Amino acid sequence: MIRILLALVALNICVSCASKSPTSQPYQPVTKAEQKEFAHDRLDIYPDDVRKDLAAYTNTAVAWVGVICSTDAYEEDAGDKFRATTVFEHHYFDWVQDQGGHGVKLAVSPRGEGQFSVLWHLDKTTQNADAYTVQDYAKPGRLVIVYGVPEKVQADGTVVLKYRYLRVLRTKNFTTNEFDYGRTGEPFHVLSATNSAPR
Repeated sequence: MIRILLALVALNICVSCASKSPTSQPYQPVTKAEQKEFAHDRLDIYPDDVRKDLAAYTNTAVAWVGVICSTDAYEEDAGDKFRATTVFEHHYFDWVQDQGGHGVKLAVSPRGEGQFSVLWHLDKTTQNADAYTVQDYAKPGRLVIVYGVPEKVQADGTVVLKYRYLRVLRTKNFTTNEFDYGRTGEPFHVLSATNSAPR
């Protein structure tokens, strides 16, 4: 029921943005793994909810959007895999995408609910890949859609998610200066044209 309500809200926002971008549509996961997560992870739980009552959400899969602040990566001893710890600045996202000639574009809000982090895993795809390759892939300024389960809250308020899946988007695929909005149901504002240059 919650997923249906969220989809309707996203559709309403999409319709309201149609005059600005006729190619707007509900967010579309790109891989089977992401489709699986998106089908059941909660979009209506936010970092501040977890900070207030961690125990209520330790078994609940969530989907959060954040801009990368930092990534520390290292190669595991065996198995051609890397581990990376990434810290994100959370941003509100209305789960609407613009699909134009240059690929997907997400208009995330400039606002959010502070930092969260995740320890995640990557396969080594080329022989000469190293930790610096991972850190370049997940470098500061890129947007990531993170699927995970709240695990703990650090002393500084950073929410740590147990990794399930994530999608990294380059800076050309999102902007934080088209719309200003908060949680579902809160006011939604178009930012001034002077602030609408792509990030």
